[in-house]
Amino acid sequence: MKIVVVKASGEWYCKPDNTLNHNNSDYYCPEGVVALEAVPCIYTHIDKAGKCVARRFAGRYWSRLAFGLMLVDRSATAESAMASAMDFTSVLDMAWQPDCHLVPGQIALEINGEQRYRLEEEFNVDTINDAICRITDRTSLRIGDIVAIEAGSGFPAAAGDTLTRIVSGERISIKIY
Repeated sequence: MKIVVVKASGEWYCKPDNTLNHNNSDYYCPEGVVALEAVPCIYTHIDKAGKCVARRFAGRYWSRLAFGLMLVDRSATAESAMASAMDFTSVLDMAWQPDCHLVPGQIALEINGEQRYRLEEEFNVDTINDAICRITDRTSLRIGDIVAIEAGSGFPAAAGDTLTRIVSGERISIKIY
């Protein structure tokens, strides 16, 4: 299983499954990471394996969306593959939205109680479909893979911070140590 993260620029990269933090466990930041960022993302699990998926069929490869976040090392070493493989940095759980629509105003990210991100308009599902097309031009997607689209710029996070995702009134927090 892999996690494919699509940046705002359209570039994408793969993260291994050891980065998955699906239990909303607290995060223990490794020594030497001096510029951690919390990046909000909209993600989906892949329901059907595919390679070179045509745009008109991309919607058949996924069925539900959710809100999560990526913890990203933006320090000087972040350009290396090591930074994208840090354990438990993909905070993605199973808080699915049943109708494939994330409701604007009901999706947010707080850091230490201060709102840093809020979904202001309906998420365009074509963004997921386009990403699946681009990704599968280069690599296969398998059942259970995750495609995560960065939904905004990153926000500084550090030891002692509490990150809270708000999904339809439910508050899901993790602490950084």
